[in-house]
Amino acid sequence: MKAIVTGATGFLGSHLVKYLENQGYQILALGRNKDKGLKLNSSQTRFKVVDLTLGSHVINAFETADVIFHCAAFSSAWGQAQQFYLANVEATRHVLNAAEYYNVKRCVYVSSTSVYFDFTDKFNIKENQVLTSGFVNEYAKTKYLGEQVMLNECRNTEVVIIRPRGIIGEGDTSIFPRILALLNKGVFPLLNQGQALVDITYVKNVAHALFLAGSKPDLHQQCFNISNAQSMNVKTLIDTLIKHTNKSITFLPVAYPLLYGLAGTLESFAKIFNTKEPLLTCYATGLLAKSQTLDISAANNMLGYQPLYSLEHGIKQYFTSGSPC
Repeated sequence: MKAIVTGATGFLGSHLVKYLENQGYQILALGRNKDKGLKLNSSQTRFKVVDLTLGSHVINAFETADVIFHCAAFSSAWGQAQQFYLANVEATRHVLNAAEYYNVKRCVYVSSTSVYFDFTDKFNIKENQVLTSGFVNEYAKTKYLGEQVMLNECRNTEVVIIRPRGIIGEGDTSIFPRILALLNKGVFPLLNQGQALVDITYVKNVAHALFLAGSKPDLHQQCFNISNAQSMNVKTLIDTLIKHTNKSITFLPVAYPLLYGLAGTLESFAKIFNTKEPLLTCYATGLLAKSQTLDISAANNMLGYQPLYSLEHGIKQYFTSGSPC
């Protein structure tokens, strides 16, 4: 079997390349980071530098394969709308066009559970509960639009979508680093007594789910939630991280409207002065205050997906792998 992996130098993509190598795949790994990409080269994997926002680059970089795993994205809670649109919508269109051009049978698109989030508590969310408007940020909006490109513009290529929840593990540059940045201040804001339930997913379990989505038959235009099926409240998650950092942390009970208002103010200043992402965003505040858990029964039943590793294992791996804390 031969696979093409976009975003191969990213967090999820690099783990997927290693997983597919273990499954005996030949891999064309595509990414923008040449230094990281060259480290992927092996007897099974060839790396190419490509800018997916340029259609001609994509056509020239792609080739025939059995399956494409489209992991590349501009994944951030902060950034310019045009950045998100080019990376998450136009690039997705270019990938699908290349799949059709080279007669690739299947394309697996990595979406996001942010397409469900609207600052309300939601439990056991099913795949058909996706928002169609009122998205929390440009990332969520453009990941939804990317899904629509895949579903509505495919012709001969089978499309499968997965929505993994809160990916963590070795190489995480998003979730744990943001939480640890707050912990490094010595004070952590606790909303609703830290009782909001969250689902997070170990990256190697997501790689496993992607493999299944790329290899199981009869999945055209199916969408699957993916998680570790180990929902925990925010306070438990933070306590677990504190144990690994050996830091002394004071929990500060804060009213959600107050912290949300502060986050909005920080965002406004950042936009006015065109600075980097503020320490606290409205989206991050909402994630700390509002429950969001997934129903993964479709993945269980149709993919045969079960997590291979526990969250405890994934958290331990993050810290023992040398990830910054």
